[in-house]
Amino acid sequence: MLFPPNKATESAVRVMEQILHGKYTLTGLLGAGANSQVYLARHQILNQDRAIKRISKSLPGCEGFLSEANLLKSLKHPGIPMIYDIEEDDAYYYVIEEYVRGESLEAYVLHQKTISLKFLLQFGIQLCDIIGYLHTLPRPVIYQDLKPEHIILYGDQMKLVDFGIASDVSFDGNPYRFYGTEKYAAPEKRLGLSCDERTDIYGIGVILRFLEEHLPPEEQTVHVHEMIEGALAEKKELRYASVALFMEQLSMENEKRNGSEKISEGKKHLKKNIAVIGMRAGIGTTHVAISYNVYLNAKGSHCLYVEQDKSGDLWHMADTDRIRCDRKTGYVSYGDFLGTTSRGNSREWNHGKQDCLIRDFGTYGLRDIELELCDGIILVLGGRDWEREQAMGLYDKLRLREQVIPVVNYGNEQAAKYYAKRWRRNVYCFPLDGDPMVLSVEKRQFFDTLHRKERW
Repeated sequence: MLFPPNKATESAVRVMEQILHGKYTLTGLLGAGANSQVYLARHQILNQDRAIKRISKSLPGCEGFLSEANLLKSLKHPGIPMIYDIEEDDAYYYVIEEYVRGESLEAYVLHQKTISLKFLLQFGIQLCDIIGYLHTLPRPVIYQDLKPEHIILYGDQMKLVDFGIASDVSFDGNPYRFYGTEKYAAPEKRLGLSCDERTDIYGIGVILRFLEEHLPPEEQTVHVHEMIEGALAEKKELRYASVALFMEQLSMENEKRNGSEKISEGKKHLKKNIAVIGMRAGIGTTHVAISYNVYLNAKGSHCLYVEQDKSGDLWHMADTDRIRCDRKTGYVSYGDFLGTTSRGNSREWNHGKQDCLIRDFGTYGLRDIELELCDGIILVLGGRDWEREQAMGLYDKLRLREQVIPVVNYGNEQAAKYYAKRWRRNVYCFPLDGDPMVLSVEKRQFFDTLHRKERW
């Protein structure tokens, strides 16, 4: 979502640019509520995205916002967003934090017909690991507000967000006023009684019950149901005594059913050797391939773009001041992009040190492309009226390969719908885009959708 061209937005941009000393370029509005706004920004030197949360000092209870930020700043766990800085002026507090890409658990489940028991168990283990970390700090923290919209999934990781009502636990128990969402709250919270670590155990149970409701009938088991119910006991004295015990039970069940495999759904299903080919020169093959490399690296994968068509386009791009290149090693980098040519230092990428390769083959048919060696193929097609016959002919040659994903370039949604109807399959529309090195909101959404629907 980009900034709407209005005076309120322009004013917000001017104020934030002044406060943040020109270090960030604001690129979008991620969300806005009654009390705060969250902006997407790009660090001008590091070329990395950040989320900037802003809240007015005039609002009642705004000090809680600063307490949340200071709490997060002290936490170091891969499942908790990192706080980089806290700023303020006369009117606002600003928190510069890690931009968490992905979708909420609530949205993820909404997009699935069912989920697997394997997902439920491995998800529960990872959630227990995050909450267990909070509970074992020198001054233990209870989160208190577990619900599906506060858990963000991306690749093989989850992030727990919105620590607005998380608090230290005192040694003699801690009475809290009720905040949060009632249907997810533990009984003691609803009654205004003291809360402790077992309050979060109830919250984990609520999340797992939410997932259990989406299991197919054949994967619903009495044992797992009883484990979840053990976390949901009305009296907290009857729940698991610690998150570690609950996690141990989930781990034993997961190992019994799935072996010792850890949560790694994102990287497990990530294609290792991906070809990007186009129906003709100038169709945007390189643009799509570079964009995909940037997307995967931004999500935490170690992905390398490889120019296979000997066009020299990569080195032409490297002639600009913003892109770093090392002709000795053969690597080109900028922000989240990392690339090389097939003639560069190929020893490293040929020996599997990367999670995946994005191999840009340019135009199909100009050379012998060993597609059988690739476990994923993105086929870039044109959608103009005079291009459709050629596009359909090329797709017919490749359609028996299950790993082929047709993509129409230049934001031509009408053509994508036309091909999808003819071929009776998903056809994706790559957004009209000016810079392959920058991960726009539209491109992120495009690749998120492709991964979700194609199980890549």
